[in-house]
Amino acid sequence: MAKEERTLAINGAEYYVATYGGDNLGETILLVHGMPDTGAMWDNLQAGGSEALRGEKIFPDILELISKLGLPKCHVVGHDWGGYVAWELVINAPDQFKSHVAISMSHPLVFSTSLNLQSLRDNWYMYLNTQDDIVDLYTKDDCAFYREFIIPTHPEADEVCARLKDPVAMNGMRNWDRGNPLASLYLAARTPGALTPYYTKVAVPTMGVWSAGDTYLLEEHMQQSGEHCADFEYRRFSRSTLQVTTRVTMPPALEQRISLFLRTRRVTA
Repeated sequence: MAKEERTLAINGAEYYVATYGGDNLGETILLVHGMPDTGAMWDNLQAGGSEALRGEKIFPDILELISKLGLPKCHVVGHDWGGYVAWELVINAPDQFKSHVAISMSHPLVFSTSLNLQSLRDNWYMYLNTQDDIVDLYTKDDCAFYREFIIPTHPEADEVCARLKDPVAMNGMRNWDRGNPLASLYLAARTPGALTPYYTKVAVPTMGVWSAGDTYLLEEHMQQSGEHCADFEYRRFSRSTLQVTTRVTMPPALEQRISLFLRTRRVTA
């Protein structure tokens, strides 16, 4: 399938975009990746080199990107931080999307309000990414610390570490966490009425996917996301079958499940 790559300037930021299939496809799928991966993680689905911004500020840019590309009403699939952006998209612009697949990342309201010691501990690396010496720590001794504690289960650790030795790539990864400080999120979650009016119930048909091998994100959070969706389907994959953060090992079972959901659970109007 033909691949076209380009960079689009939107609101002062540069967005890398790869498109497949030209103008001959009947359906359009927007694929949004997270960190530390690139758009290559979607290669098995035939779907970054973009600057990182604050999550809730990115979704208007993505909508403008969709407009610039001349895309019709489409499906959206998001993973990790890209999953957070995908939730923002379907919450704020439901008329633009036919269906939504959230891989690993739960509904933002669940993530921010369902706090316990385990979830706080699991978010430790997000605090670490904001520290001044983190670049030297992550790259020292061929990324030994990063390999052991940040991406212990990533199947392409060598590729990730080689890429993150580039200061531009490293800063792009860190900017997700610097632009979305957890303390501010937790403060909003503890302030009555601060988040609930913003995060309305999702009208777009949604499938939540969670892996037993997920190092940081909790299964219960993905399950609870269904309470914030009008039409929700939950799918759990074992560690042996779900390695979604790689371009070479996305399992056929996951690929087939996503494809089936996009074909059958959609808004048609």
